[in-house]
Amino acid sequence: MLSFTKMRLMDRHLGSLLCSCFSLVNRLKRRQRRPEEPLRLQRILVMKFFGMGSLILASPMVRALRQRYPNARIDLLTIEQNRSLVAVLPIFDNVHTVDPQSLSSVLISMTKALRHIRRERYDVVIDAEFFSRLSTLVSYFTRARYSVGFFLPEIWRGNFLTHPVHFNYYRHAILAFMALAKSVGAESDDYSLGPLAVSEEVEKNVRAKLEMMGVLPGQRLVCVNLNTGPLSPERRWPEENFAKLINVLLWEFPDVVVFLIGAPFDVPLVTKLHKVLAVDDQRRVLNIAGKLDLGELCGLFKMSEVLVTNDSGPLHLAEALRTPSVSFFGPETPLLYGPTGDDQVVFYKGIYCSPCLNVQNQKQAPCNGNNVCMKLIGVGEVFDATRKLLLGIPISSPFRLSFDVSVEQLLVDYRSPERTPLLIPDTLEVTGAPQRAHRKGKAAGNI
Repeated sequence: MLSFTKMRLMDRHLGSLLCSCFSLVNRLKRRQRRPEEPLRLQRILVMKFFGMGSLILASPMVRALRQRYPNARIDLLTIEQNRSLVAVLPIFDNVHTVDPQSLSSVLISMTKALRHIRRERYDVVIDAEFFSRLSTLVSYFTRARYSVGFFLPEIWRGNFLTHPVHFNYYRHAILAFMALAKSVGAESDDYSLGPLAVSEEVEKNVRAKLEMMGVLPGQRLVCVNLNTGPLSPERRWPEENFAKLINVLLWEFPDVVVFLIGAPFDVPLVTKLHKVLAVDDQRRVLNIAGKLDLGELCGLFKMSEVLVTNDSGPLHLAEALRTPSVSFFGPETPLLYGPTGDDQVVFYKGIYCSPCLNVQNQKQAPCNGNNVCMKLIGVGEVFDATRKLLLGIPISSPFRLSFDVSVEQLLVDYRSPERTPLLIPDTLEVTGAPQRAHRKGKAAGNI
């Protein structure tokens, strides 16, 4: 697979050049259309290439589009690796994929996908990438009637958007995606993730696999995720901390079995940790990295009592499945990507250099692996939170997010239609105050 370093360089240099060239072409052709009111959308294409977790966080946006346009077909353009996620996240009608294994595979598969997409004649394409110039070009090449995407003055992406959406660096990703939906008239106050579809057959297969691994009925399941994927490995909690946490959990809870999860490319990392554990502990710690597909992993999460994880896609899978979790943030901030559901405990130290990943530096951490923000998260405090979840003791996360403001206020920005201002009387009644206070109140009310 193409490394993220190469993709960043391609987007920065080649993407900038191509955006400049095709922006000029677009200006000459006057392809930008003025939106009709109200919009009548029958075919909607959503583009989200990277980040399994981000695609799950975009699910409220897709449901809002479904609610606003119930007869529309909503399709997805993503990378081939996300096809398995779409199978358990049944919110799209069809999926087009691109193979990122090499530059040639990207070009060939993208050309094939665009040829098919053009035949579909989509009314609108919604680019849900935060900072990709090349994805903006792809939206232009789809020839959709309207194009929606994020507008970032710091990262110029051409003049292709008919519905540019202000990107706020300080608001949760769910809200950013919902702002995309709002730009085409779709609003909703349902910000829950999912739903994820796990069939009874899949759950049955998972139970059979657990029995083959020696898991006994009545044993309690805890999942541990060491990795974060290839993007920004600085998001990992130290491996030795995971090992210490597992040792304490096994000692405190004799009926617990720990599963070390991971994708096939995580096998070396997970195997290394498994070998560090004591021989007696290894019998209750099962290395299943690369042994379950995504649907089976979701089935395992449904049977598990807790997931301990770095900031990564499995965290959002667990939240969508209502599985309690303990997660670690540092290079990223939970205010943007943290879980919002119940029984989701977040650890985040917030030192001066944290958070450091953003759309401007294209998710590159300046510490080059010296992630002090993650090292400061102690094993003792993590065990205490995990223990409370296993015992059913209510625990409040200091970074518990909720969207309790009405949608009419939450998604208002500087381009929203003007609303009737709150009327303030010319005089403010102040009990027991001298007449001079009334004059001050009147002056203040007229400012």
